[in-house]
Amino acid sequence: MAQTEEDSFATAEQLWASGDAKAAAGVHLDLSRHAQNAELRLRSALVLVERLNPGWNADVILEASSTGIKMAEKLGESATRAYLMGMRAKNLAISNGSLILAQKNVRLAPGWLGFSLERDEEHYKSLSKRIDANDQEIERLARDAQKYCADQATLGHVLLSLGNISIQRYMSLKSDRLQMSVRLPSFIRERLRSYALDEYVWYSAPDRLALRNHLKECESRYCEAVAAFRAAGDELNVAYAFYAVANDLRSANRFRKAKRYLRRAETIAKHHNEQTLLDRIPALKERIRQRNRNVPNYAAGEGPTDR
Repeated sequence: MAQTEEDSFATAEQLWASGDAKAAAGVHLDLSRHAQNAELRLRSALVLVERLNPGWNADVILEASSTGIKMAEKLGESATRAYLMGMRAKNLAISNGSLILAQKNVRLAPGWLGFSLERDEEHYKSLSKRIDANDQEIERLARDAQKYCADQATLGHVLLSLGNISIQRYMSLKSDRLQMSVRLPSFIRERLRSYALDEYVWYSAPDRLALRNHLKECESRYCEAVAAFRAAGDELNVAYAFYAVANDLRSANRFRKAKRYLRRAETIAKHHNEQTLLDRIPALKERIRQRNRNVPNYAAGEGPTDR
């Protein structure tokens, strides 16, 4: 007897629980594409968007979020639609980071006058078009997601995504505009980076302003998310929002601010005995204490290999 779609969903969840995330994701992806039941397609799409690592599964997440948006609209689930719009926008920003890095690798050394090969120039232009198209979609999704929020809790989740978009743009700009015109010993470069002083050495004044604006927008969006969750009486998500902004500011080497937000997250998590968050906090505390020293560079392929 053939498995029903509900049986397939249950099998995927069993696979995930057993640790076989790759096989489970394959089943959920098939369901999100081909299931006859729109609600089941939406559920599988949500699983993929929420559980997969965007650094390694960007294309799958983007496809699943697009499918989920369509199914949520079909089912009249405006809150889920808004949430998935925010998630798609966030993952498009993450994808743009990879495209910007690829674009930078195509360019020649500082002072170059043109591309060495015609195919390099065409590849560069193709990447530029994809980046611009993604940016336009991000802006549209961000605007529409906020418009379709029917309640403060949904708005809070959308604002979390928008806050992360700003840190992705900060990191992409910082990578793209880096000009190592001054060669310094590695230990000095490390000290400059850990106190965010590298931005004064290797970046122009307009780039520094743009970087600061991205960080300001990031922090503002997260604080707006906190306000939305509080308006909804959702203190646990307030804690997770504080944790998220702490982690993003830590990524940008703003350690004092990150520490303050993390303390707020920990206070709320302890009050509500939110063990999942409490289990995450020590690792982030240690990264802040070490000022990002010995943190894996995931963009360069470092870090865990279990994907």
